[in-house]
Amino acid sequence: MSKLYNEVLVSYDIEDNRQRTRLFKKLKEISLRPIQKSVFWGYLNLAEERAVRRLIAEHCARGDKAFIVRARLSSQIADKNSVGYAKADFPSEPERYHVL
Repeated sequence: MSKLYNEVLVSYDIEDNRQRTRLFKKLKEISLRPIQKSVFWGYLNLAEERAVRRLIAEHCARGDKAFIVRARLSSQIADKNSVGYAKADFPSEPERYHVL
């Protein structure tokens, strides 16, 4: 995998429905995958990681909680380490897109 991208997990607990929905939509726009209701996984470069930190700060109010952490789920998901997930749910390489 390219050193340009890091595998990350983003999780949040936001009380306000509007702010929670806005953050959900913005994280999907950045190409993160929702793997649970308030947990996202994917590959981000450093600029995108900083953008996610800003989004979290923007959408979290006092009492809300959130984090972004680098993780290696693509190499750790196996039958003994998860329930309901397949290794294919966490590809070991970021998806490639071509602009036409």
